[in-house]
Amino acid sequence: MKLVLGIIFLSFSSSVLAYDGWSGANKVTSVRVYPNDQVLITMPGAANPKGCSEMGYIVLRNADTEAGKRQYSALLTAYASGKKVNLALTDCSGGGTTGWPLIEQVWLS
Repeated sequence: MKLVLGIIFLSFSSSVLAYDGWSGANKVTSVRVYPNDQVLITMPGAANPKGCSEMGYIVLRNADTEAGKRQYSALLTAYASGKKVNLALTDCSGGGTTGWPLIEQVWLS
């Protein structure tokens, strides 16, 4: 039993390390859709765990993929209803610490 639990915890730990951090639960105050399959949102007070140089927006890339469509839907739902969301953030849009934080996951609070 201990071995099974250990394997389960190890499988989760690798996915947790894939994120630089979380935005903190805040409301989405604007949603901007670009034609190149990017969605830019504003979320005042969001954390910047990677230390990206720009915080005017937070970016959801590949909104045309199946996962991106679900994330975009969750962002629109949160925006329209005034609900708070937590965003798993990873990397910056320009690479390194350049650009805006990138959204990896959307969690409705």
